[in-house]
Amino acid sequence: MINRVFKSSRFFHNSMKRGIPNVISLSETESKIRNLLVDYCNHYNASHQEKPLTLRITGGWVRDKLLGYDSHDIDIAVNHLSGEEFVYSFQEYLKRKDPQFSVNHVHTIKMNPEKSKHLETCTTKLYGIDLDFINLRSEEYAHDSRVPTIEFGTPLQDALRRDATLNALFYNLNEEKIEDFTERGMDDLQHGILRTPLPPIKTFLDDPLRILRLIRFASKFNFAIESETLDAMREKHNQQALSTKISKERIEIELRKILISQNPSYGLQLINYCDLSKCIFFVEGLKKEFDAYQLELALSKIPHQVSVASAIYLTFEQLILDSKIESVFQKFLADSDARFNFWLSVILHPYSIVTGKSKDIYNQYLRLGLMAKKSDITKVSAIDLTSNEVVQRYFTNPGNVKRSDLGIYLRRFPGYMDLNLIVQCYLECVDAIRVETPVEIPVPNHSIKCTTDQVKTIQSIINKYESLYSTIKSLDLSEVHLMRPLLDGKQLGKYLDRKPGPWMKPAMDKVLVWQLDNPDGTEDECIEYIKSTL
Repeated sequence: MINRVFKSSRFFHNSMKRGIPNVISLSETESKIRNLLVDYCNHYNASHQEKPLTLRITGGWVRDKLLGYDSHDIDIAVNHLSGEEFVYSFQEYLKRKDPQFSVNHVHTIKMNPEKSKHLETCTTKLYGIDLDFINLRSEEYAHDSRVPTIEFGTPLQDALRRDATLNALFYNLNEEKIEDFTERGMDDLQHGILRTPLPPIKTFLDDPLRILRLIRFASKFNFAIESETLDAMREKHNQQALSTKISKERIEIELRKILISQNPSYGLQLINYCDLSKCIFFVEGLKKEFDAYQLELALSKIPHQVSVASAIYLTFEQLILDSKIESVFQKFLADSDARFNFWLSVILHPYSIVTGKSKDIYNQYLRLGLMAKKSDITKVSAIDLTSNEVVQRYFTNPGNVKRSDLGIYLRRFPGYMDLNLIVQCYLECVDAIRVETPVEIPVPNHSIKCTTDQVKTIQSIINKYESLYSTIKSLDLSEVHLMRPLLDGKQLGKYLDRKPGPWMKPAMDKVLVWQLDNPDGTEDECIEYIKSTL
């Protein structure tokens, strides 16, 4: 069994207090931005003393600066103008004051309540830094509506509508000070706790995507989620809202950030604990193309796949970084897209049992369920749908696998051969350690330890792939996807005095096989071979 090291208490409070400063030091560029904005505020306030302007940087920038991270995601809240009103007024001021600072690129993102985009945002750039301007707001919900009535609000009202107390910290640009209107943000940041400013039911009613956002912050910073908040994340109506109310693009963005975070295993454990697999890794549209029984069976296996894959990952990573293919894995770790595709390929692997008449399940899910990029769809589909028979035959008896067998297989993954082999290696590990894992409250900074036998199993699988990589290198197949056939279709037709037709593709396939098995062969020898086979 996998040994899970968890605290037994209902809510784990991270006792290691972080040294969070009570002031923020601005960079040179940030100081220039601050001075320019405050100069405008002073100019504006001289003639609007009854309603003076105050600007506050909100959200992630404040959190990241206090944690010691650089941040270029600057959202600025204006106390009594809309973001658009402020930016255009500021733009006119700059034109008069100093034309070199003119704000020429202004973009307004309108509200879209149906997609939980409740606030208009105006974006511009200063000193090469993107700035988003919004107004402080309050939100009121009718009992029968998820679309809020939005009005200008106080800083406290605005802070209370944030997704987490540590994201509700403000930095007052006018006064150069941190403001903690929830009176919990600084303490939660110091102790690594994620909790909602308002009762979590209200917070998730505002925007169900905040469930995934909290998981993302937990996996990024290794923070614990407070128990009442975690309980609300598990409620069925919130899961339903996440499936139906939030755009697939927004879900994909949060999922990607979770899977490429510092601790994706922890994020996946939280996804499992909150029973979110169906609302993330399934979409109703699949029922139109695929067998309902196969879909249900595959979907039922995904939580266990996630459980085992997240449980053994750190052990796998440590062992492979101590192996002879460490350099291959280091390149993989440095590529965020590769890590995202790795986890998608592993998590969605149970879908490989689902068959369709003309479309593959991975293409359809990634397109409809996540609105994923074409490159992601191509890679995950190829990795999970391509038979691994050649590799397994190699492991059984390397002498029975020809250079062409291995070469043709590897050409199925042009430019991402390493990603495929790492996924196949890990899937073997997951399949070999299919044990029942209890549902526990995931806790940050606590490792999930494999038994001695499980470590030996993972090591033996990695050893097999070390041998495979050694063979790939010795056969000069590392760049086999770049190999060009000795003959193209036109040349082949000319030499054989045959018109293009159905015969050509299998003939070209034979050219490639012969070329791989005869790396020093000539064009004439290849033609003679093709003639003999036809």
